[in-house]
Amino acid sequence: MESLDVPCPGCGHSPVIYTMTQTDVAFFGPMAETLLLCPKCGFKHTDTILLEQKEPARFTLAVTEEADMAIRVVRSASCTVRIPEFGVAVEPGPLAESYVSNVEGVLKRVERIVDYLRRDAENPKARRRAETLLERMRDLKEGKGKATLILEDPFGNSLIVSDKAKRERLTPEEASRLKTGITIMDMGGTVTKDGEKRPPKGKKL
Repeated sequence: MESLDVPCPGCGHSPVIYTMTQTDVAFFGPMAETLLLCPKCGFKHTDTILLEQKEPARFTLAVTEEADMAIRVVRSASCTVRIPEFGVAVEPGPLAESYVSNVEGVLKRVERIVDYLRRDAENPKARRRAETLLERMRDLKEGKGKATLILEDPFGNSLIVSDKAKRERLTPEEASRLKTGITIMDMGGTVTKDGEKRPPKGKKL
């Protein structure tokens, strides 16, 4: 544990507490785990630095039944998560975190973002679309709908652990087009998390 003379992203206090440990984690392999903690406001950010780089990869899973909710998902900090039927793309940013979860856990993370947009939306149409999307996600978790979960990782450190998942190697051009920006929710081009209006990138609700 050491102190870093850098400002806290939450309150600007300096210094902050920093720790790093090296370990070997199932599915990820060797990695360094880091923790940034502000002693003043309590801001905390954990991250993983993968010590191996693999070939760029895309994993595609057709979610068609309730049992698919239990399929293991490994998402690295460099991975873009897409659910095209819902117009959803979750892109890595400066504070992106790695996690090992399952399909249901990924959906819950997306639900939290959609619910935030629903509560924050000033446009009634965008609010209704968010409510519809939340309902469709609940149906999907109960096996009443179908969707596609896609992981795209330019460093190849993400994974869907299932024989149902299709793995493809990303071309250099595809890997170079992957963004490292904010979380984007395509609500028919009406609203994004940063409040900016953008044209639709996926299927409209």
